[in-house]
Amino acid sequence: MTIVPLVKVSLVGILNDKEKVLEAAQSFGVFHLVPLASAQKDLEAVPPGLGREAVEALRWLVDCATQRRPVTVPDEFDLEKVVDATLKNRKALKECRDRLAQLENRIQDVEPWGEFSFSELAEVGDNRLWFYVVPAGKLKLIDPSDKIIEIVHQDKYRSYIVLLSPEEPPVNSMPVPRVHFGALSLSELRRRSEQSAIELEELELERQSLTKWRYVLAQNLAAARDRSARNRAALETADKERVFVLQAWARRDLVNEIRDLATDLGIAAVFDEITDKDKPPTLLENTHALEGGENLVEFYQTPGYRDWDPSAIVYVSFIIFFGMIMTDAGYGLLLLLVLFLFRKRFAGSELGKRMLRMSTWLMISTAAFGVATGSYFGVTPPEGSFLAHLKILDLKDVQTMMKITLTIGVVHIVLANLMRAVHEKTPSGRFQPVGWSFVALGGLSTFLGQGTFFASVGPACVVAGLLVVGFFGSDRKVDSVKAGGLRIFDGFTALARIVNIFSDVLSYMRLFALGLAAASLAETINSLSGQLNQSVPGIGILIAILVLAIGHAINIGLGLIAGCVHGLRLNVIEFFNWGLKDEGTPFRPFKKEETRL
Repeated sequence: MTIVPLVKVSLVGILNDKEKVLEAAQSFGVFHLVPLASAQKDLEAVPPGLGREAVEALRWLVDCATQRRPVTVPDEFDLEKVVDATLKNRKALKECRDRLAQLENRIQDVEPWGEFSFSELAEVGDNRLWFYVVPAGKLKLIDPSDKIIEIVHQDKYRSYIVLLSPEEPPVNSMPVPRVHFGALSLSELRRRSEQSAIELEELELERQSLTKWRYVLAQNLAAARDRSARNRAALETADKERVFVLQAWARRDLVNEIRDLATDLGIAAVFDEITDKDKPPTLLENTHALEGGENLVEFYQTPGYRDWDPSAIVYVSFIIFFGMIMTDAGYGLLLLLVLFLFRKRFAGSELGKRMLRMSTWLMISTAAFGVATGSYFGVTPPEGSFLAHLKILDLKDVQTMMKITLTIGVVHIVLANLMRAVHEKTPSGRFQPVGWSFVALGGLSTFLGQGTFFASVGPACVVAGLLVVGFFGSDRKVDSVKAGGLRIFDGFTALARIVNIFSDVLSYMRLFALGLAAASLAETINSLSGQLNQSVPGIGILIAILVLAIGHAINIGLGLIAGCVHGLRLNVIEFFNWGLKDEGTPFRPFKKEETRL
């Protein structure tokens, strides 16, 4: 785990060559550009007329369930025609689906009435047909003496009645309001439904045919974004007369490659070392197994360039915290199976592969803590069994679990302080974290060592730590009475963080509380399911299975949310609070987009 050393690079060339240099720099893909002039703030990522419509068209084609073999040689590709045809297909297909759904609903409503064709009014004595759906319980409320009515269909619950009258009957003449039958007959509705179904199939086939252009369309979009990025970069260079300067941050170990690039382009490359006034971006670099920690760190706060990289520690501790919160072997193994079945969904990008590796470790941690606590979908293994011998923790043993979680909290915060002390340069920056480490360890020794030698050593460590923190409260030089008073004030100000370290250590109690809550909820779900099975003979087993499935699904969902939120929070709030000093800017390389489908 490291923050990659950078250098400042200035590429100087002839103004006429700027476009060529920008394209070469973008293809090289290692520069974090430094704006030397103000660019348009609202410059779009994709040129007008090509962006939103093309993105929507590409999304429509990629989401198609059946894909054709993609065209990779765009000899006959016309971007505007493909985008236009795709968007027209999307609009027509959605309209057809809506129309077909409306027709099917209308057919369902009309079917009980049978086949009706409306005659001319003169043929039926200027009478009209009025339709009513009357519940069986209200049928007796109808007075047929003054009405011409006919029951055309009747089932167990309702009667379908047609009333013949020149004018709409009064509202109080029937027990229910009339229904609107519509002008189309049942046969006409069915004919139109069939036509719509055929049209829908043709539109689906047209969509499948258009999917052959998805790769070329994605390439054009990527090229458009790359061109826009170059346009923005061109606005941010320093131009004077016939010369331009492109300034950027780059890795120190790529200096020779950058020199070779400059030589090939016929431009000058000037390298400057980082000064105290510079604020370079932060480029994190970790091993393949731990690089997922970079995403966790940058999700909340990128460390400053002169700080240290906490990715590996955050990655490992997040996995441990997540497992402690979900803490069920059955859940972990089930989710491992789900990840295995959908593993190909993560293979499309490097980020997806990182997330798959991290998710796998999260589920392994969940299963491991589940075995350690003896929880398998909320079921405890029977005494004397092999799985029972693997149980080494009891979530209901409050005293023991409190000691474990508080120990984890102290170790985590002490590790953050020690890492900060190693990377600080000033005396106060180095010794204050050491003092807080003594305070945390002393407090833990006092709590855990009650009745032992450590109970007396702990308070001494706390006092020693507080003295160190107070003495190194700042690096202010004491060269006058006033400076001495301010130095004492700085010491007391630094000591005020004792409240923070106490509350931050207690925050780790959430690991035990959330784990206990998840296990208790799983046991409650199993108990409720068993009671339903016993109280409802026969069908009770189906209800019990349904309760088990829904209950555990909800518990898994809550566990995933709690594990991610609180497992990450302990790292980015409590750990970062003691381990990191500055917030930096992530390194964003100026490079071409890749087409991934």
